[in-house]
Amino acid sequence: MSHRFILFISILLWSASALPKAAQADTVLTRAEIKSLRNLVQLMPQSQTARPAKVADGIVPGDALSTGREALAELRFNDGSLARIGEQALFQFSAQNRNLKLSNGTALLLIPPGRGTTEVWTPNATAAIRGSALFIRHISNSKTTVVGALTNSQIEVVNQKNSQRQVLKAGQLAVVVKGKITALYNFDLKTFYESSDLVSGLNLNKKSVTATDIAIAQVQAETSAAVAAQSPLTGEEIIVNPSFVRSSDSPSPPL
Repeated sequence: MSHRFILFISILLWSASALPKAAQADTVLTRAEIKSLRNLVQLMPQSQTARPAKVADGIVPGDALSTGREALAELRFNDGSLARIGEQALFQFSAQNRNLKLSNGTALLLIPPGRGTTEVWTPNATAAIRGSALFIRHISNSKTTVVGALTNSQIEVVNQKNSQRQVLKAGQLAVVVKGKITALYNFDLKTFYESSDLVSGLNLNKKSVTATDIAIAQVQAETSAAVAAQSPLTGEEIIVNPSFVRSSDSPSPPL
């Protein structure tokens, strides 16, 4: 089963905006562990030959993870953050900071509050997140990056030349094409959670009752609040599964 979802969006007028960064000590990312796999996932240890990844494999800064068609990998970091890497992706993270790199494909990131600022780099944009949840997708063949905010946590999108900035609210999605922020959309959170394979089983649309995983429960509290607060999308300018989230060799958005 491929990672697909139904994306309902409505067009917003784009305008540059930014919020001041909160002063906060960052918890450095030092290690991630593979918690689950589906289909072809390759681990590429630094300066070593790539090999098939296995559950419980550790990933350290400088290593990379690549996924094939209809593949999925779930990672947990040393700070309790969770990442799901979708199909045809290339993902890695840096040493001595909280910088993640997505060269292609899609990633879902759940980052508990209080860990500091995490930056996710793609070839033409950066998303800065200070806790909670987003998805990010880079399509190499169209030089397009899509960032969707799942929480109201000051998620900021910056273009390649650092000349444009956009802070996203929950249910907003920014599109960066060839290094420029070109559009801002609303998207329907409820539909996303009901149809996206990338978030399957995480219960992000409802607050955790048992809270056995404290770190993820903190994120669930914010994602569920965002769903409850969002009004239904209305109007004539609603688009279903827009073309900009698809790669040329995929008929549907692999999220």
